[in-house]
Amino acid sequence: MTSRLFGVGIRGPELRSEERELFLRYPPRAVILFRRNVETVDQLLRLTDEVRRLPDRPWLCLDQEGGPVDRLRDLLGSTISYRDAARLGSSRRAGELAGEACAHFGFDVDLAPVLDRLLPGASERVLKDRCASDDPSEIATAAVEFLRGLKASGVGGCVKHFPGLGRADLDTHKELPRIPHDPREEERDLAPFRATMEEAGAVMISHAAGPEGRPASLSREIGEGLLRSRLGFTGAAFSDDLEMGALAAFGDLPARCALASTAGCDLLFVCSRIETYPDCVEAVERTVSAARRREASARLDAYADRVARIRADALSKERSLPELISDIRELRDRAEG
Repeated sequence: MTSRLFGVGIRGPELRSEERELFLRYPPRAVILFRRNVETVDQLLRLTDEVRRLPDRPWLCLDQEGGPVDRLRDLLGSTISYRDAARLGSSRRAGELAGEACAHFGFDVDLAPVLDRLLPGASERVLKDRCASDDPSEIATAAVEFLRGLKASGVGGCVKHFPGLGRADLDTHKELPRIPHDPREEERDLAPFRATMEEAGAVMISHAAGPEGRPASLSREIGEGLLRSRLGFTGAAFSDDLEMGALAAFGDLPARCALASTAGCDLLFVCSRIETYPDCVEAVERTVSAARRREASARLDAYADRVARIRADALSKERSLPELISDIRELRDRAEG
């Protein structure tokens, strides 16, 4: 079913009747939530429970990186940034707490950690504290520890933003950055992915472009040539949000979904414009080969099995929400102290 190649966002703090009808007709692989979907503890628990009870049980995804990307801040207080966690040698603990927070509210996948290098004039200005370090080996060490922390709490992870946004000087939410060709720097961008992507089992492909101007998420040279053939990755590839401004020149949203699927993205994220979701499904059904759709579905099935094993193997935590909030505050205070 082609709709099972999609991750879809909803508008507000409850699942509306028209959204439920859409999901019954076009069951997505994943539902992704944002701060606009979060109001109170009880409200979020009701919402995630309702999503989990949909037919073909979609995954629940969240961007819970810490620091500036912290979707649960209004419920749990602000968390330590990923950069500070890496600086303190506390990436494992940050991953455990992010995973425990996700698991408490019923999320299956945390779309983290970030592997982009922290570089002056580029990611240091655009991504800021979302990046762990400028050093590839330090990035890889922090990422593996964060992923293992998520895993200990029963939550899957996803490394991003392949093949690296560290040298991008524009925000892909708004504009298309072009990253200059430099083999030495490209290898430094890729090194953290080489070291961690099998640990994660999933990679998110960015919208940054090379000198030729083609976004990575829409490029077969990146999604198939670099990620699969050159690096040998066999796990699941997720697109970044296909509504982002970086893709404005590459057709409407359904066209972008089809291009991203053809390029090698297995899971296609449509994060806000849910009204276009049926057209996106139809475009992929109509223009992407059946063989490519089967390949994507098989990779997503394998990742789902992986997350199910992580959940089953996780250590049971009999802790109250106030205890979790206290631990989150304690780790943040260490960074601020």
